[in-house]
Amino acid sequence: MRFFIKTTIIISTLFIVINAKSQSLPIDFNKTTHSFTSFGGSDFSRVSDPLRPNNTVGKIINNGGDIFEGVFIDVSEPINLDSSKKVYIEIYTSLADSVLVQLKLEQSQSGQSDIFVEHKIKTSTWLNDSFDFGSALTVGMQEPIVGKGQYKRITIFLAPGTTTSGNLYFDNISAFTGKNQSDGGNTNEIWTKYDSLVWEDEFNRVGLFDSDNWHPQIIPPNGGGWFNGEIQHYTERIENSYCDGESLHIIARKETYDYEGSVKQHTSARLNSKFAFTYGRVDVRAKLPYGNGTWPAIWMLGTNIGETGNYWGQDANTVGWPKCGEIDIMESWGHNPNYVSSAVHCQAQFGSVPTGGTTLNDPYNDYHLYSMVWTPEKLTFYVDSVETYEYFPTSKNGDNWPFTEDQYILLNVAILPSISNNFDTARMQVDYVKVYQERKVKNTNSIMNMPKLRIFPNPVDHSISWENLNISKTVNYTIIDKIGSICQKGLIEKGANHLEVDLLRPGIYFLKIESIKTVQSIRFIKN
Repeated sequence: MRFFIKTTIIISTLFIVINAKSQSLPIDFNKTTHSFTSFGGSDFSRVSDPLRPNNTVGKIINNGGDIFEGVFIDVSEPINLDSSKKVYIEIYTSLADSVLVQLKLEQSQSGQSDIFVEHKIKTSTWLNDSFDFGSALTVGMQEPIVGKGQYKRITIFLAPGTTTSGNLYFDNISAFTGKNQSDGGNTNEIWTKYDSLVWEDEFNRVGLFDSDNWHPQIIPPNGGGWFNGEIQHYTERIENSYCDGESLHIIARKETYDYEGSVKQHTSARLNSKFAFTYGRVDVRAKLPYGNGTWPAIWMLGTNIGETGNYWGQDANTVGWPKCGEIDIMESWGHNPNYVSSAVHCQAQFGSVPTGGTTLNDPYNDYHLYSMVWTPEKLTFYVDSVETYEYFPTSKNGDNWPFTEDQYILLNVAILPSISNNFDTARMQVDYVKVYQERKVKNTNSIMNMPKLRIFPNPVDHSISWENLNISKTVNYTIIDKIGSICQKGLIEKGANHLEVDLLRPGIYFLKIESIKTVQSIRFIKN
């Protein structure tokens, strides 16, 4: 306890005698001139990266004369822990043994205690680390606490509480501040840029959802299971997804269910939109399921993922995940009640990634509006029209910005192994899903350019006929089975009105018709 009390005294004293220049996040020493204030006998300098050529980083040198050596910086816009609990930093040390690194947040704007998180590290290369203040300790008392509020000072200690001498290199510090750090334009202008409704479902029907709008994804794509440790079967049954005349219900249930010989103890639903687009605004008004082990999500994937069983099948330009890009408009985990978050996954960042979010009073009984605006420059996320997160790579490439191709919408409730033995059911209730795009701009990437393709009969015996194909010249077609294999392909001539499918075996297939500017895809069953 003495260590933390003394730390508080030292920092408080420094605050009085040192006028530290206030600077903004994120901190990248190549692009900014951020300067940290050192104390306790440590030194700070901007130096050449010892491992990465042509890169500039920050360096802390502990001289070993005091047990409280470190550096701090005051930021112009406070870190907002109410929206995101994590602070991200790249660190590297040449010390041979494991060493403790402490990240402390001070100068709360709303009266909260100073808090810290510690990680023991041993690196031979740069470590992309995240300090989660959702599990922090208070300075002085060392009491566990969930960080909240806003903080203006970041303090970094190397080997706190010891007289260890040595150095710590660091770079790329980021956290959520709630402000636009990208200079990408006014939020209201971004929001209103996309004001033309191009696709929607208000679920004002009774029974199953509209099969013209949604595809139930039921085939496990990961060797008979689902990714991320999910333990449910997704089904197309009305027990797991239905409309009541006003909203869509996605219901996770505890029940024994056998799908093609695989028996699991929980079921739920995962719906793919049959609409895909590039750039625009998505609004989804929803209530969330409650309970530890539930994982509801409103999200998007590139149609070129090539995932088994999804509506879009084996896209001609399949790149897989995460290269296809993933946009998480809303995720919520039952173990962190009332908190909702947003995130972006791509080749440059996947798995554990930066997030932004907010805590809601009651997202389970009250509807909230979850929104995302996608421009050629950035992705911006909102809850109830208030910005909560922004993804804005300043230098874009195929790894950090695959978001130049069509994405489709997913709605699902997953079940994780942490689900309680007492769990019975949980539901996500969706009032509507709406997609807006820029008015007076032709949407050349959207399947909305053409009327909805309809085929008949379905199920089919020998040949498929159609309506609303409306092609002006010969187009390519592909028939794909439920695991993504191409079973038949060729050309459809202008004026053709049917397609022979006698050679297909009985099963589920997708007919995909491609022209230069549009792609239409529809599911059918072969008897």
